[in-house]
Amino acid sequence: VECEQHHTVLPVTDVRAAIDFYTTKLAFWLAFSIGEPPHFAGVNLGRGAQIFLSAGTPNPNGVWMYFVIDDADALYDFHRAGGVEIIAPPGDREYGFRDYRIRDLYGYEIEFGHRLER
Repeated sequence: VECEQHHTVLPVTDVRAAIDFYTTKLAFWLAFSIGEPPHFAGVNLGRGAQIFLSAGTPNPNGVWMYFVIDDADALYDFHRAGGVEIIAPPGDREYGFRDYRIRDLYGYEIEFGHRLER
């Protein structure tokens, strides 16, 4: 079985506001949006990770996303400077990553980390 892509779909009350938050505060970029005002959109982090934002009722309970990136400290500095809510500051973890966790404007938790040298 091959899987080309995986997309997490996050229900949000205002797709336009979510696009703005992800692109200006979290360093994602807008890949597409559908409708005016938009009711569905895709935002990307780098080339290989995309999440969908869909008009609906947010339900962050039990949802937690993890992105493996090249430099968690640089992205953390960008997030902190932009006023993003930090849940856990950067730290070296026993599972071989340096990571940190944020909360988006709808309560979804997102973690960003890079691999530690072995």
